[in-house]
Amino acid sequence: MSSIPLPLAERLDAIVEQLDISYDQAVAEAISAWIDREEERRLFALRTLVSTNSMLVEGNRVKDWADSL
Repeated sequence: MSSIPLPLAERLDAIVEQLDISYDQAVAEAISAWIDREEERRLFALRTLVSTNSMLVEGNRVKDWADSL
């Protein structure tokens, strides 16, 4: 595991001191928030793909209907 850059470590030091929490708690909360955000982004991307596929199917139906006229 690599170390974090000094400016980030200094910010973490300040927050840990202000909130009177442990480094482990601060890091665990940060990782949890990051994972939550990534899961939301992944779900959004999947929903967008499903929506796009749905529109494509509808577009093909319209084209097929127009061709049948």
